[in-house]
Amino acid sequence: MNARVPRFDRAILAAALAVGFLSAATAADAQSTLPVGSTINTQLTSSDINTKSAKDGDRVTMQVVAPYPNDNQAFAGATVNGHVADVRAAGQGKTARLVLAFDSITFANGRSEPVSGSVLRMDSKHDNTTARKAIGSAAGAAVGSQTVGRILGGSAGSVVGLLGGAAAGLAYASNNKANFNVATGAHVQIQTTSTIPVPLRQAGQ
Repeated sequence: MNARVPRFDRAILAAALAVGFLSAATAADAQSTLPVGSTINTQLTSSDINTKSAKDGDRVTMQVVAPYPNDNQAFAGATVNGHVADVRAAGQGKTARLVLAFDSITFANGRSEPVSGSVLRMDSKHDNTTARKAIGSAAGAAVGSQTVGRILGGSAGSVVGLLGGAAAGLAYASNNKANFNVATGAHVQIQTTSTIPVPLRQAGQ
């Protein structure tokens, strides 16, 4: 005759299994949160972005590089995905303009989270000129939905950081009316305007 497990013991066993499953799920879902105002350093990995040929909606990808936010190694191997939100070629008295929007960040474990932010710094090069740094600022006087950054001296022009949810990015206007290029490998520094859930890096990863 088969031995029967007492009802009380079966209840204890079921509870133990439930706790085990819950603990495993909690470990899998464990995460931290990157606060608003954090800086993410990236390098452009998609094709060059040139104000002469770029089009609204063009996809852009950037690899997150060290130093990572709060030195969090969970950002190693992460990719920021975005697109060209607005672009205008120079010419006929018009200044070149570029706005990048950020859509999501994909971590090395495949997990993806929405992201929005503004560009603090971006390497660019004017056509037929030497390389320059486009520097934006999240500070400054707000005008409508725009936050005006500081004006750069010389022919570098002015930088305007647009803060508008997922469409936040960098608008760059060149006083010398030349197009400019953001080359593959260019450094793009992003300041977050939303919190980002970050998966905890597990031991051995």
